[in-house]
Amino acid sequence: MINLVLLALYGIIILTFLIVSFFIVYHLVTYSINSELNFIMLFLFVAVTAGLLISNLALFFSIDWNMLITDLLP
Repeated sequence: MINLVLLALYGIIILTFLIVSFFIVYHLVTYSINSELNFIMLFLFVAVTAGLLISNLALFFSIDWNMLITDLLP
């Protein structure tokens, strides 16, 4: 039960991260002054964001939550 709560809270955090990232991409595309620099900024932002998201997901799912929760709860 606690694992589902943790997964739901983590899902909300990831969803928020993705929504904020889409807003940033939208503003990079819409309000860019230099079109050559726009492509570089967009590519760099998407690559770094994807790398951070993938590493975060890998680290979150590598934690043994059952052991951690049973050690913290009496």
